[in-house]
Amino acid sequence: MTGMFRKSRMWGTVVSLLILAFTVSGVSAVQAESIPSLKGGAAWINSPPLSRSDLRGKVVLVDFWEYTCVNCVRTFPFLRKMYREYASRGLVILGIHTPEFTFGRIRSNVESAVRKFGLSYPVVMDNRMVLWDRFHNHYWPAEYLYDRSGNLQYHSIGEGDYAGMEAQIRAALGLSSQKNSAEEEASVPEGMTPELYAGASRGETGGGVPLNGSGNGIKFPRSVVHSDRLNFSGAWVIHEEYVRPSMADPGSSPEIRLPYHAAGVHVVLRPRPGTSGKVLVFLDGHPVSRSVAGDDIRYDSAGNSYLQAGKARMYNLTRGQAFGLHRLRLTFQGRGPSVYSFTFDPE
Repeated sequence: MTGMFRKSRMWGTVVSLLILAFTVSGVSAVQAESIPSLKGGAAWINSPPLSRSDLRGKVVLVDFWEYTCVNCVRTFPFLRKMYREYASRGLVILGIHTPEFTFGRIRSNVESAVRKFGLSYPVVMDNRMVLWDRFHNHYWPAEYLYDRSGNLQYHSIGEGDYAGMEAQIRAALGLSSQKNSAEEEASVPEGMTPELYAGASRGETGGGVPLNGSGNGIKFPRSVVHSDRLNFSGAWVIHEEYVRPSMADPGSSPEIRLPYHAAGVHVVLRPRPGTSGKVLVFLDGHPVSRSVAGDDIRYDSAGNSYLQAGKARMYNLTRGQAFGLHRLRLTFQGRGPSVYSFTFDPE
């Protein structure tokens, strides 16, 4: 498979968006060779708690996902299709939601995501990474296919490999091979901006200087803007997972300027109690054109583009742009939402 995936910040180094140029699929000896115990989940959605005995005699596809992970979101059409076509023939899909950010441990947030993405199969919340460790997993998304005897048949990391995965599912179900209709993911253009984190644990200033996560306020001056980096200006408060705008300087609105190379961009935000959550969005020096506006862009009566952060989730700012250099600017009004990360689309 060639594609993209996220690497857990709690395993290995801090590079989180990896662009692969090699195949990552098959079965590895380091993975769980049979279905591990499913005990330890914080909560179950769409199903009562399942055990290995409940899955006996079934073909089981385990999907590790995270609801702010754009790479995971892009696999959902394939997973929904597999569930529609093969659940009646003995396939069980089990989504394991292992959160990347603290707010991902809140059941209502995950339930909202399950509804939004149309996931009707069982989902277990793995808030303490118990199942993540038990499966020896390190990435979002990651799929593990187990045969009717509970043995690992196939393992795939990241987006794509849809044709290969469907072929393995059919083989495990004892179905004949067929011409596969599953669409592969878009190729990753050279030079695409990697995922960018705002918090001190993985974030940097535009100049590449690590952020201080002390929780103290910092005022960033307007300075040289660096491509493929988050360039802060104005007053901000830096935390480990996120940054939040501060009104320590009422005369200057906090901003993030981001020249990026991609065809679309998303941002993960969490609203703060007692604030409007409104963020003005500019693209290449102007309001976002309606022709490339993402799902979460709104317009006021004056034609200004903005987003309204009402829940802790990923917001789609632009899509369908010609791949290349684009200049994003977010202007935060009042106390504004907290900012966690930015991710990008290849097409």
